[in-house]
Amino acid sequence: MKKTIFTLAALALMAWGCSSDKEDPAPEPTPSLTETSLAAGTDERPSWPAVNFDLYEHNMYVEIQLQDTLTAYASENDLIGASIGDQIQGVAQPLSVDGKWIFPLFIGSRDTGVYITLLYYCDKLHRIFTKTEWSLFDSDLAPTGNDELHIPLFVN
Repeated sequence: MKKTIFTLAALALMAWGCSSDKEDPAPEPTPSLTETSLAAGTDERPSWPAVNFDLYEHNMYVEIQLQDTLTAYASENDLIGASIGDQIQGVAQPLSVDGKWIFPLFIGSRDTGVYITLLYYCDKLHRIFTKTEWSLFDSDLAPTGNDELHIPLFVN
């Protein structure tokens, strides 16, 4: 009888110790780079040359804001380059302004109305994202705004 009471008491103690009034919350999954279209690449940091604006008749200034999708991967080591044809004609490093990444980009050109390709190098992802035919060169363009011109979509 003592053995039975002792066994029942031990079982009750074990059952009480294993149960809980509330369950532990499951940890929230952290998105990995492979779960998104933002997989890490193997691109090296480009060595885009500084632009000599004395060589160009026309200049254009625009402040590029990094889209929200890429903001989590942005760093001070990122770059934006603007090319016309195969030549880099503008390079900018980012500035962190109120939690946003802004690239103050000057672009030089001999011609107006030519297409600019925008290149974004993300150091954390080791990738270069390209926005072909991003804009036509226009020295009269407003430098800031909240449209796709000023916040180009490199990733959909």
